[in-house]
Amino acid sequence: MANNRPDSLLTSFSKLLEVIYKRILTHINNHNILANEQFGFRSKSTTVQAFRNLIFKILQAFNNKRIDGGNFLT
Repeated sequence: MANNRPDSLLTSFSKLLEVIYKRILTHINNHNILANEQFGFRSKSTTVQAFRNLIFKILQAFNNKRIDGGNFLT
């Protein structure tokens, strides 16, 4: 009796949240709810790809002699 620990509800709760997360993510991906420019918290979308996309857009505007602006939030 002295060595018994109570069961934690955290593992059951985290498994429930994982199932909900997967269903929401599947719904978002199937219905194209997020824009292609959304890189955060998506699988197969890294910060390197986001940076590469940003550099490509800047160079494209520079080559077309356009003036572009950007907002960066941290």
